[in-house]
Amino acid sequence: MRNNNVYPSLVDVKVNAAQEEAITHKDGPAMVLAGPGSGKTFVIVQRLKFLIEEYEVPPSSILVITFTKAAAIEMQQRFLKVTDSSYPEVSFGTFHSLFYNILRENSKAAGFYNKIEIADELFKCKLVKDILINALKSSRENMNKLSLLDENEIVKDITSEISRIKNAGLSPDFVSDSVPYKDYFKVIFEKYNSSLKSFGKIDFDDMSLICAQLFESKKEIAQLYKERYKYILIDEYQDINEMQQKNIESILNDDQNLFVVGDDDQAIYGFRGAKPGIMMEFEKRMKREVHIVNLSVNYRCGKSILDNASLVIAENKMRFKKKIVSGTGTNGYVIARRYRTKEEQYEAMSVFLSGQNKLNDIGILCRTNSECKTIASFLKQKGIKSNIENTDDTALYDDEGVMLCVYYLSFACIESSRALFYKIMNKPLRYISRESAMKEIVRKEDVLAFYQGNRDRSKVVNKLFHEISMISKMRPALSVRFIRKEIGIDKLYPNSKKKLDLFEEKAKSYSNTKSFINSFNEEKEEYTTQNKRNPKHSKTGDTVNIITLHGSKGLEYKCVWIPDLNEGIIPSRSAVSESGKEEERRMLYVGMTRAKEALVMSYVCGTKENAMLPSRFLRPIRKLWEKENKKPAD
Repeated sequence: MRNNNVYPSLVDVKVNAAQEEAITHKDGPAMVLAGPGSGKTFVIVQRLKFLIEEYEVPPSSILVITFTKAAAIEMQQRFLKVTDSSYPEVSFGTFHSLFYNILRENSKAAGFYNKIEIADELFKCKLVKDILINALKSSRENMNKLSLLDENEIVKDITSEISRIKNAGLSPDFVSDSVPYKDYFKVIFEKYNSSLKSFGKIDFDDMSLICAQLFESKKEIAQLYKERYKYILIDEYQDINEMQQKNIESILNDDQNLFVVGDDDQAIYGFRGAKPGIMMEFEKRMKREVHIVNLSVNYRCGKSILDNASLVIAENKMRFKKKIVSGTGTNGYVIARRYRTKEEQYEAMSVFLSGQNKLNDIGILCRTNSECKTIASFLKQKGIKSNIENTDDTALYDDEGVMLCVYYLSFACIESSRALFYKIMNKPLRYISRESAMKEIVRKEDVLAFYQGNRDRSKVVNKLFHEISMISKMRPALSVRFIRKEIGIDKLYPNSKKKLDLFEEKAKSYSNTKSFINSFNEEKEEYTTQNKRNPKHSKTGDTVNIITLHGSKGLEYKCVWIPDLNEGIIPSRSAVSESGKEEERRMLYVGMTRAKEALVMSYVCGTKENAMLPSRFLRPIRKLWEKENKKPAD
C-alpha cells in the first residue's frame, strides 16, 4: 500500500497499484475483477470521488447500482462520509429501484394508468400455493404426496423458478429438472401471471421485462436516460441477470462509460436467474475496448486459508484465471477434521466453542437452512447461544404437539408399552377404551379381541395400527411429517406448528428413528436435571454466528467452521449439471474466504454399514486430511 501524491483527491489515501488503476480509469468500459477482501467498495467510493473532483464529472450524471437496498445505503453513506456530503446528487440504488423509477416516470407509456402496485413475497407465495393446489386437485396421488411434503418449501422453489425464468427472459418450457411438480410448471407460470394482472399487480421481475419492452418500443425514452446518466457503476456484477444487463445496455450512451466490479468466483445466485456468463462475455458485449483491472491482493485471509481456497476454486472451468495473494502478512490456520457421525461432529463443535472467549468472532457456515437450525438446536442444549432464533428446544419439551409426536414415534419404533398407547390412542379422538389394552405390551390382536363383533371400532383399531406400522418403516423426518399430516397433529394442535417445524428439522439429522428419539429424550433429561445455561456466554450475551454459505457472502469472521462437507450436501444432489456443480464449488470458495485467521473444515465418514463420502470439492486439498487425520477425530 502507498500514498498517492499525483492526484489531489488521492492524497492521504492508501492504495495499491491495481486499486489506483481502477480508481483513476477515465472513459470507456472497465471491468474490475475484485477477489474476496480486495477492497472493492473502497475502490468504487474513491472512484466516484475521483470522477467528480479530478475529471469534473457532474455528480447528477453518475448512477451507482447495487443488488440490495442495504448495500446501496451503505455505499452512499461511505461516499458521503469521504466527501463530507458535498455531492448528494449522485444516484445510488438497486436494479429494482432503478426500474421502478423508470416505470413511474413513464407510467402511461409503459401501460400503467393507476399507481404501480408491486406484489410482495408473501402475496406471491400465497398466489402460487393456491394455484398449485388447484392444479393438483385432479390427481389424488399428487395431493397425497403434497400432504407429506413441506408445502412452503415447494412453493418457495416454484416461486424462485418463476423468478429465474423471467430474469433470464426464457419461456416456461425451459423449467429446471429439479423444480417440484415440473409437469405442472407451465400451467402454474401462466396462471400466476394472469392472476397478478387480474389483481392489478406486477412483481419485481416484471419490472425488468416491462422496462425492456418500453426501451424497445420507445427509443426516445431510452435516449432520455442515456443523456441523464453519463457514468454507470455496477457492484457485484457477477450476480447480474440477462434482463438487467439488457436494460443497462439500452441506457448506455455511445461513450460506454460502464464501470463494473465483481468476482466471477463468487457468483452463487444462479438459482435466482443470475448469469455469471455475462461477466465472462463483457468484452464481447461492449462496442469499445474494455479496460480490465485485477484486484489480486486479499486483505482479509491469512496465506494458508487463501492458498487452499484458491486450490479449490481453480478446479472450475468457467472462470477468469487469476492469482490472488494475501496482503495480511499472516499465515492463518486451516484445520481439517472428519467424524464418524454428525452427532460426533456437533459434539466436537460444542467443545471447541465452549473454550472460546468471543463467540461473535466465529462463523459456522452451512449449506442449508436445515443444517443451520439443527446445529443451533444442538448447541443450545450445550448452553451455547447462536444468532438463530426459534431454536429453543426447551420449548419443545413442554409442547403438547411435539410430545405427542414423540409418543407416536416411541410406540412405533422403541416400545409398544401400555403407557405410551394410552397417550396416543385417542389423540385424535378414536373412542378406544383403556380397557382394550390391559397388558404391559400392547398388541393389535389383543385390542381387536376386545372389540370383537364391533365392526366400526375394529376398523378404527386396524387403521391406527396400520399407521403405526407405516411410521416404523419411515425415516425420522418423513415419519414426523406423516404424523403431522396424516394422523392430524397439525390440526389437533395448530399453535404448535412452529415447534413441530423445528422438531421435524431436528429429525432430518438422523437416519434412524430410535436414535433420534433416544437422543431427544436424553437432551430433555439433561435439561431437566441441569441448568443448561453456560454462565460465561449467557452473561455477556455473546453468540456464535450460524449462517448459510449463501448468507455469508460479504461477511467475515476471525474463525470459520464449515461442517458437513459431504457428497449430496455440497455439491447438492440437485446440482446435476456441470454449471450447477461449479456454482456449488464457488459457494464453498465464498465460505472459505470468509475466514480471517482460522478455517475449520469437516465432513462425516459414517460407519461401515452406512459410509458417507467427502465432497469431491475437497480433492485438491485432501492432503490436509491425510496429514491431520489418520483416523476419525475424537
